[in-house]
Amino acid sequence: MPRKTGNRGWRLQASGKQFVLLLIAAAVLHSQPADDPNTILERARVRLRAMAHHLEAYVCVETVDRSYYRRVDSDEAAACTQPAAGGVALEFTDRVRLEVTVSEGRELHSWPGATRFDTRNIDEIIRDGTVSTGSFGGYLTGIFGSPGVTFQYTGTQQQNGKTLFEYRYRVPLDASRFQIKVGTAWLAVAYDGDFRIDPQTLELVRLTVHVGELPPGAPFCGAASTLEYELVRVGEGDIMLPRQSQLDIQLKSGRETRNTITFSSCRKYQAESELVFSTAAEPASVAAATPGRGHVTLPIGLPVTLSLDEPIDSATAAAGDPVAANVVKPVLRAGSRDVLIPAGAVVRGRIRRVEHYLWPQPYFRISVSFNRVEVQGAVSPFFARHEADAQLARELGANLALRDTGIWFWGVGTFLYPSKKDRTVIPAGFESKWFTLDAGLR
Repeated sequence: MPRKTGNRGWRLQASGKQFVLLLIAAAVLHSQPADDPNTILERARVRLRAMAHHLEAYVCVETVDRSYYRRVDSDEAAACTQPAAGGVALEFTDRVRLEVTVSEGRELHSWPGATRFDTRNIDEIIRDGTVSTGSFGGYLTGIFGSPGVTFQYTGTQQQNGKTLFEYRYRVPLDASRFQIKVGTAWLAVAYDGDFRIDPQTLELVRLTVHVGELPPGAPFCGAASTLEYELVRVGEGDIMLPRQSQLDIQLKSGRETRNTITFSSCRKYQAESELVFSTAAEPASVAAATPGRGHVTLPIGLPVTLSLDEPIDSATAAAGDPVAANVVKPVLRAGSRDVLIPAGAVVRGRIRRVEHYLWPQPYFRISVSFNRVEVQGAVSPFFARHEADAQLARELGANLALRDTGIWFWGVGTFLYPSKKDRTVIPAGFESKWFTLDAGLR
C-alpha cells in the first residue's frame, strides 16, 4: 500500500472510495433485521478485526502447561486410524512461560523480563515438546481478517444463561496463515471450525480450530484447539483474550499431547516505551557488559558454590522464569589468593525445565542455567555446569541432555527428585556446586 504522505490526491481518492463502500455496507445492514445472523456476523467481524489489531499495543505473560500421554496398548501402527484400545495414560507434564505480543499480525515472544523480543520462530525458542502460536491474536486475524474465509450460520446455542449465535467457518489453503513444520520447512494448511458470538455485545465467546488435510511427512495426524474468550481490562481499555486455550495433538508415534495456554499480567506500552526486536535469547545487558571495575573473566573449571535466592515450586514454576543465586564462598583464581568473585555476589539466569514424570517411575526434573554475575555493580558473563547424580539418573531413566540454539547445552544444572507426590519444592538457600565453563559454550 502506498505510504507517500505528500500525495493528497491519492489520499482523497482513497477516502472517497471508502466513504462509498461504507454507505453501501450501511444500506445493506439497515435493510436486514438487527438480530439477523448475517448482520451480527458482519458487525462482529469488524469488531474482532479491530480487537486483533489493538493487541499490537499490549504485552502479556503466556503460560503453557503441557501434558504428554502414551497409548496403553502401545500399538503405534494404529495411532492415526484407531482409538487406543486401552485408552491413554499420562506420562509426564511440564510448563513453559513466555511474554508475547503482536507485530504486523505475527506473534512474537521473549523470555519473561527480557529487554528484547525474539524474532525467531517459536520452535527455535522452545526446543523441546509441542509448541504453537495463534492463541494470543493469530486466530483472530486469520479467521476474521481474511477475505478468503467462508462462514455459515448454524443456529443458536445456550451457554451460561445466554443465547449465542453459532457459525462454522473454513479457511482454505490459499487464504491460510496456519503453518506446521515438516522437517525443516514450514507449510501452510487449511483449517476450519466453529465459533459463538453474543449477539447483544458482539463478543466472541468460544472458538474451535481443526487442522484440515495434512501434508506428507507431518509428524502428527490430528490437531484441534478450543479457545474460551473473555474481555480483559488492562489500564483504561479492554482486550479480547482467551480465558483458556487448549491444543490437542495426536502424534504418529502413538502419543498424544495437550497444551493448556493462559494469559496474565497484561500491560500496555507507554508512549515513551520502545520495542527492540532481536534474535538474542537473553537480555541485552549480558552482551553489552563491558570491562570495568568489578568485571570478571573466569577461567574454565573453577568451583562455585551457589545458594538459591528464592524457592522453586514445581506447582507454579515454569521454564523461562528468572532465577537468582548467591555465591556462598569467594571464588579464587587457581593457584593464587586472587578473588575473582566475592562471597555474596549474585548470579542470574533462568529455569530451563520443570517436568513431572509419572511413568515408568515418578520423579521431578528441574533444570536451571545461569548466564551472568553481578560484581561491584558490573555485569559479566557467567556460564557454569552442575553435574547431576548420574546413578540416580540411570535408575530413573532420566535423560539429562538439553538442546539449545541447535547444539547440546552444557551450561545447565539438573536436579532430580524421586517422589510419588504431585509437587516438589527446591527451598530458598539450597546449595549446589557448579564449575565454570568457557563463555563460548552457551
